[in-house]
Amino acid sequence: MNPRTLRPLLLCATAFALACDPSMSDGGGSTTGSTPDDDGAASTSATTGMDSASADDSGSGSDGAADSTGMPDDDTGNGDSSWTELSGPCGGSATNAMWFDDPSTGFVGCGENAAGEGLYTTIDGGATWQSHNAFNEVRIMDLRRAPDGVLYGAGTDQLDGYSMWSIDESGANLALTGLYTPSNNAFTSVGQGENAAVTASGQMLVDSLTGTSAAYRSAGGMFEEQYNIGEAAIDDPEVGPAFQVRRIVTEGEDFYAAGSLINDPARVHLPSQLPGATFHFHTVLLQPDTRDGELLDMHVWSPTRMIVAGHDQSLRFPLIYVIDGGDPYASDNWQQVVLADSGIEYEGGINDLAVVGDTVVAVGEKYPTSSGGFVVMSEDGGLTWTDITPAEGVGAMSAVALFDNGEIVAAGGSGELWRYGAG
Repeated sequence: MNPRTLRPLLLCATAFALACDPSMSDGGGSTTGSTPDDDGAASTSATTGMDSASADDSGSGSDGAADSTGMPDDDTGNGDSSWTELSGPCGGSATNAMWFDDPSTGFVGCGENAAGEGLYTTIDGGATWQSHNAFNEVRIMDLRRAPDGVLYGAGTDQLDGYSMWSIDESGANLALTGLYTPSNNAFTSVGQGENAAVTASGQMLVDSLTGTSAAYRSAGGMFEEQYNIGEAAIDDPEVGPAFQVRRIVTEGEDFYAAGSLINDPARVHLPSQLPGATFHFHTVLLQPDTRDGELLDMHVWSPTRMIVAGHDQSLRFPLIYVIDGGDPYASDNWQQVVLADSGIEYEGGINDLAVVGDTVVAVGEKYPTSSGGFVVMSEDGGLTWTDITPAEGVGAMSAVALFDNGEIVAAGGSGELWRYGAG
């Protein structure tokens, strides 16, 4: 499973209401639970992106009773599957970071608005959530478990100033171990971390949420701030043009990135093939330079098979590009996929992807945002899609997790959360 693929956000569904005990606490955090609203509205992470994680659960049936994970079926689903409305811990406008180790064990980080702080964990699939005091003043934009088995995060530690950290899970209350503290250099520091990308050997890259800078650490080395992460910086770190990315993922020892500003054509950033490159990117323009697009997430199956997704800001439709074979550094080898070709005609864009094998789940928001959100699924690597949106009135979705058994968790803002039971 993908890291970004697994980001959690849940609290307490109706079927779990009797089991939720708000008084439960280990002394350091609080355990919370709530019943879902009656209006059928849904809510939705960021961190949405994705490396790999594994789920150890099997598939479940949909027979009107509880499935193998204990999640009850309901009548709001599509076909033989169903959605159950839950409630999540983030009170901001979006669930920023969501990670699940398996269908029961998950982590949610909040990072938006005045209410966007804290780290929450669940051991019951999101029926209840426990807060952790060490993160009460931490805005979290990314959570992912790296190949070394450690859970990493990025964002802003408002007390100690860290922009990237690892999470100590040895005790009942999770603790933060700072890894990178930004300098006072306004041109190179990463004051607010957006992605915490870690390769198999331990290379680390954290980029800025609001600018073009990043900080890179070689395996076993020290963090060094970078004004520019493009390949032009190999010879001269101050050479432009500098650019901003939205999602960084890893495959083996390489970093991949997607993103652009809303008023620029959509771009994918691939590992530079130039001598001396480490974290440096070669940029491939996917949209015509007369268009505006914003890519928010990507998944890398292999160096020649990828999917990127986001918003077509010119036409106001979801933006999807895939490549399966051929040279990814040649833009003509990337295929644009249009949801309308699968009979899905939403105006809006995709905010997050989750991938298991050839199955891809995408969540997003309609345009205007007040129109709500959507969930779509592909079983052929992103070429064709099916609409599996929970219900009318579902809110804008920002994070999604997909498990090996076909279950899905989709999350949004103001504590909105849905779980899809496999059929």
